Amino acid sequence: MNVISSWSGGKDACLALYRAIQAGHQPQALLTMLEADGLRSRAHALPLAVVQQQAAALGLPLIAPSVTWEGYRPVYVQALKTAQAQGAESLVSGDIDLWAHRDWLEQVGVDTGLQVLFPLWENSHSVLLEEFLAAGFTTHIIAVKQGVLDESWLGRKLDKSAMLELETCGVDVCGEGGEFHTFVTDGPLFSRPLRIVPTGYFSGEYSYTFLDFHLAV
Repeated sequence: MNVISSWSGGKDACLALYRAIQAGHQPQALLTMLEADGLRSRAHALPLAVVQQQAAALGLPLIAPSVTWEGYRPVYVQALKTAQAQGAESLVSGDIDLWAHRDWLEQVGVDTGLQVLFPLWENSHSVLLEEFLAAGFTTHIIAVKQGVLDESWLGRKLDKSAMLELETCGVDVCGEGGEFHTFVTDGPLFSRPLRIVPTGYFSGEYSYTFLDFHLAV
C-alpha cells in the first residue's frame, strides 16, 4: 500500500516506517503537526527547518499543518484526507503499547477510510531498540522529562551504552512512558547523515527540557 507516516522525527516513527517499507509498502509522505505559530513540531518541539531537512534526507514530502490543541483532530483528519486524495491508503504509526493513542488513531482511520498500521505494537522495548541500532540507525535524545533524566542526556546518542545506562536507572529504553524523546539523524532510509549542532536547551510543556539545535549544512 501507499503509506503516510505519522512522523515525530524520533526513533519509533522511523522504525515503524522502516518495517512498513521492509514489508513492501511504499512511503508517500511524512505527517508532522506543528504548533499554532508554525515554528516547532507539537510532538518533540523540533524547529520546522530541522524536520524539513530530515524529510529531505529521507526523500519524502513533508505535510506539516499548524494547529492548536483544541483544533488538533479536525486538522489532522483533513491532512490525512488530503494525502488520501493524492493516493495514500494507510497511515503508519510508531506506537508500541499506548492504547489510548491507538484507539484515537483507529477512530481517525474510520473517519478517513485509511487503514492504520502499527508495526511495533506490543513488541519488547529492548528488542525494538536493538533492532533499530542493528539496522544502522542513529538517534539522539533531544528532550528529557524533568525529574527523570537530567540535561546531561540532551544531545546524547541513544546507543547500546546509553541503553544499558537507562536500564540501570529504571528508565524505559524506548521512553514509552514519556521519559525522553529522540531525533533520528542517519540510517538506511537516509540519503545522507544529519549532524546536530546544539545551541542550548529550554523548558517546554508538560515538564520537559528540550535541546535547542540546528543541523549543520
